[in-house]
Amino acid sequence: MSSVVEDWECTQCKEGKGFQEHFKDSEEGHILECCKCKYMEVYREDIETGDIIEDYQGYKHYYNNKENK
Repeated sequence: MSSVVEDWECTQCKEGKGFQEHFKDSEEGHILECCKCKYMEVYREDIETGDIIEDYQGYKHYYNNKENK
């Protein structure tokens, strides 16, 4: 997987620092996550077909739930 991870300032709480990861392999997309309020944006698209696999914005993504256990 080819990916780049950078710092990201949350667009929701305006106070939180987080990260953004952009990736491209069999899928292309990004993950944005605030470490303070836990807001996330996840976008994944199939490279070959262009079909959208996931397009999520919110606070209750299963990635957040996995890390809290």
